[in-house]
Parts: sequence; structure tokens; C-alpha cells
Amino acid sequence: MSKRINAATQKPVIAVDARNHGESPHADSHTYPDLASDVSHLISQLSIKQAAIIGHSMGGRTGMVIALSEPSIVSKLVVVDISPVSTTSALNETFPQLIDAMKSIHFKNITNVVKARAVAKEKLVASGVIKDDSIGYVLMNIGIKPDKSIGWISNVNVLKEYSTEIARFPSEMSGKQYSGPTLFIGGGKSKFLPPGDLTGIKKYFPNVNLKYIEGVGHNVHAQAPDEFLALIKDFLST
Repeated sequence: MSKRINAATQKPVIAVDARNHGESPHADSHTYPDLASDVSHLISQLSIKQAAIIGHSMGGRTGMVIALSEPSIVSKLVVVDISPVSTTSALNETFPQLIDAMKSIHFKNITNVVKARAVAKEKLVASGVIKDDSIGYVLMNIGIKPDKSIGWISNVNVLKEYSTEIARFPSEMSGKQYSGPTLFIGGGKSKFLPPGDLTGIKKYFPNVNLKYIEGVGHNVHAQAPDEFLALIKDFLST
């Protein structure tokens, strides 16, 4: 999607792995102010004065905190299928259960990533904590670790420790506002961004537009890439 946004808008796109994810360093803390500070630091290091921020789920809340804390560096904000007002049971209950299921899987004597992902898929499906159509995103977290062993490259221990912080929007943002152009995009079948939250969202983001793509769930950009891209292109071009 980053490549498609770049091609459609002719704007440079920088895709960022959050701390404790992907190839970014592991850290002992994982709060939204931490995540926002990381992105802000990157923007500064790249000598970018202003950037449009697009974030999905945890990344969406990270983007909100950046915009509310440092509005001068955010030209536009796009938040994908997450709310600053309410929290779905998927974050409060299912996410910690998923992390526990991930931690219970051991990759000893497994010598390649493909085999490791197959083993993990079988065990995660058997656990019942995740649907088969979403499991691919979890399996992407299996790779070759810095010590050359195969396993979870995300920092599952810290993500479990901070699962409560991840599940809620930080209360210290209360009373702050970002008045720049803001677009919230939700999946019509998702419970992560209820339409009734719009009144509360406007307290943070008065210049907000809320759009839904019908027939898709939480991973809006993956399940409806053409419709998602059209919304992004229109928003960034105005």
C-alpha cells in the first residue's frame, strides 16, 4: 500500500516499523507517548518539517498522539480503524490471549522460517484465539532473530507487559486538540471504530471526516485496497 500511495500521489512515503516490531529495536517500554516520540524523532532526523501521518490500529493511535502533542509537524492525519474514545474487547481480552498463545510456541530444532510459520499457524488456529483469515499478519512476526535463531522477531514479552497500555488511548491526551485536516477510515464490519464515537473524536480532532468501507473488517487497507487508496488519494490531494 505504501508503494501504491507513492505512485498515486507522487509523494515520498516512509513506512516505519514501531519499536518492538519488525526490524526496529526492542525496548523495555511500549506506551503511545513512547511510540509517538520515536516517530517524531525520525521526522526530525530526516529534516522533515511537516508530514502527513497515516496509521492503522496501534499506529493510528500513535499518529493521534503525535498530532495532539506536536501539531506543528503534522500536515494531515489519517487514522485507520481505531478510536481514541472506546476500546473493543479484541484489544482488552483477545490481544493478551494471543500474545500468550504466541509465547507458548517453541521453535527449537526448526531450521527454516517457512516450517516455523506452518507450526505456529497450526498451534494458533488450534488455540482458537485468532481467526484463520487474520493469522497471516501474526505469522509475519516470525523470522530470523539477531542471534540467528528462528522465532518471534516482535518483542512478545514487552507487548504482553504493556497490553493494557496498548488497549487504551492515553488519558494524558485529554483536553488536547489537533485542528488540522483529519480523516478516520473504518471497516464496516469492524468493532474498532464505532460510529457513535464521532462526538468524542471531534473533541480531539474538530476538523475530522469519518468514512467507512463496507463489507470489510479491521484490516481495511488489505481487504479493500482500491477503495482505501481512493480515500487516501482524495484526502492527500485536497
